[in-house]
Amino acid sequence: MAPLRCFEDAQERLKLGKLEDLIAQVDDSTLRHSLATAASEAKESRNFGLIFEQHIPETVAVLGLPVRRGQHVRLRSQIETGPDLVVTKATKKSLALTAGDGATFNVEPDDVAVVKRFGEPIYPTLTPLGAVRRSDGPAHTVINGENYHALQTLLYLYEGQIDCIYIDPPYNTGARDWKYNNRYVDEQDSWRHSKWLSFIEKRLVLAKRLLKEDSVLIVTIDEHEVHHLGMLLRQTFPEAFVQMVTIVVNPKGVAQGRFARVEEYAFFCFRGESGVGATDDDFMSDSATQRNTRFWKGLLRAGTNALPSDGLNLVYPIGIEQARGHIVGVGRTMRDRIEAGEISRENCDSWLPDPGETVDGYPATWPMRRDGALGVWQAKPETLLDLNEQGFLRAALRDGQWALSYVPTGIQRKIRDGEIVARNREPDRGPVVLERLGDKTRAKTVWKRAEHDAGWHGSVLLRELLGSRRFDFPKSVFAVRDSLLPIVGDKPDALILDFFAGSGTTMHAVALMNRLDNGTRRSVLVTNNEVSESDGKRLRRDGHSPGDAEWERAGIFESVTRPRCEAVVSGRRPDGRAVAGEYPDGTPRSEGFFESVEFYKLDYLDPDSVRMGDQLRAVLPMLRLAAGARGALPTPDADAWLMPSDASWSVLVDDARFGKFKAALERRPDLTHVWLVTTSEESFARMRSQLPAELRISMLYRDYLRNFEINTEQP
Repeated sequence: MAPLRCFEDAQERLKLGKLEDLIAQVDDSTLRHSLATAASEAKESRNFGLIFEQHIPETVAVLGLPVRRGQHVRLRSQIETGPDLVVTKATKKSLALTAGDGATFNVEPDDVAVVKRFGEPIYPTLTPLGAVRRSDGPAHTVINGENYHALQTLLYLYEGQIDCIYIDPPYNTGARDWKYNNRYVDEQDSWRHSKWLSFIEKRLVLAKRLLKEDSVLIVTIDEHEVHHLGMLLRQTFPEAFVQMVTIVVNPKGVAQGRFARVEEYAFFCFRGESGVGATDDDFMSDSATQRNTRFWKGLLRAGTNALPSDGLNLVYPIGIEQARGHIVGVGRTMRDRIEAGEISRENCDSWLPDPGETVDGYPATWPMRRDGALGVWQAKPETLLDLNEQGFLRAALRDGQWALSYVPTGIQRKIRDGEIVARNREPDRGPVVLERLGDKTRAKTVWKRAEHDAGWHGSVLLRELLGSRRFDFPKSVFAVRDSLLPIVGDKPDALILDFFAGSGTTMHAVALMNRLDNGTRRSVLVTNNEVSESDGKRLRRDGHSPGDAEWERAGIFESVTRPRCEAVVSGRRPDGRAVAGEYPDGTPRSEGFFESVEFYKLDYLDPDSVRMGDQLRAVLPMLRLAAGARGALPTPDADAWLMPSDASWSVLVDDARFGKFKAALERRPDLTHVWLVTTSEESFARMRSQLPAELRISMLYRDYLRNFEINTEQP
């Protein structure tokens, strides 16, 4: 295995020049000509880059693949430490395995995992695992699977369609923070830099094909691989403009016996005509920004003059529609009730309302304080109704109770003066979305913002979302948001990919951006379900192996990524409690987001079964995602075609019914994607020629199989 080193143009050409002198001394003219040609090609092939072992075989043990004779497998109980074994005989109930030393033994099929070398064809599918839906718009996608195979899958769905890729790969610190060939790489591995570069390059080559011509790749890193990564990016994306940003992510610093490191780095690779959009914050200057402005204030009065006797007209019930959290009306004030003789003025501070009271038929919410006593609102009924009409009032559930907030007069004045803009209201005439306007500027190459602190806005935030600490070193959601804002802030329907998703911060960041401008940006996240080293030791000690339910529950996808994304959207922790705290603009985290997120597992299909046309149900989730992830997933039945009314795609199942299918298509100008199921190339060409040219038309299952048979070889 070759060691890692760098080389520069002048040095390499000097060596090649000496080689040419030696070649000139060769007597055999034919050999001399061949050597000279080879040297010339080498001289022109690479002028700058990295030399490392680019062909280190990378393999992965894949659970769920059908086991066949001749395949390499590993025992599930020894996935990380055991040898590769060869299947010499396979039945439904038993496998005969041969080890490298010739020893043979039998096991059950469920006891092994197939070992796939990257470059071998795989035939993936995406199995739905559930969703959280709060919007009819396109859903975010979170995939549990090995990310190299997931990238091959995404090429079938989104080649050339991704606006921005943001990844936070393993930093290769030597602290056993990542695996190669199912084994941890630590500082004792003398080839860990070459392994890391080979690992990253394989994925970048696929990722490049997913990007649009005018797109941006963002890769974060720390000092361990920053220089190697910079050269690898320039080598892999020679057409791109590469720029590095330094981000202060830990103001306290980590000393490690030397300078206290406070920063990490983000490489931005700008392709085509892509660039950086203007923002109202340069992320470095000391001037205040819109993110430090509190737009909303709690409606319940705090401090002095907060007893019912201090404001009889400020004590009244508010009716809230429970499903949407919308204010529908107000009831009689305490003054009205005192004047009607229902309450004694002397005892008004200790009076408690009837918990069953309603307003216009909806449950009533009173100004209740934390000690259970009655308080007062900040506004009289008529003022409150006016605030509600303007979208300046909102309600959010916190620990089972409705918490109300409003836009105070100072912020309302700034809205009238144009300093703050009230953007599109949330669905169904809900509260407005507020954004402060300022002088537009450009983000600088050094960022120092309190919101970028990975401690408070990464680790602490994640703990509040999950109710416990389950993940080390998550990114600040605001650092990720601010990385994306200058790139896709002016693209409200951008498609963003993160194939090192970790705790799911990127999906959270995209949701924050969408709330700023009512955008429909969509993220696609990929993470595996790997368990931590400590959890793995504990689980093995208890007799569990990868694939067991107990093992899988401890994996990052099941225990961190999925519950975090669910908590972000719903505003509820995994234990059912409301997420505590507020976002910097004053929005309660318990309010969640009007977004939808769907979860999938990367599974694998038998290609023979696909060729026979028996896998329509299995590939339907992929087709739906390729067409924008809108609408419900239909159930295939005996119909001649599928054409969901709430989606933009269709599948012709029976090509004998093409005439009627074509007529149905003509009544659906909203469709963008069509799949034609046929085994005849001639039939497909004939049908395609009769359909509108603007449609994306594919042949099932030919195009599916071809995609995963050609997307295998790597440089």
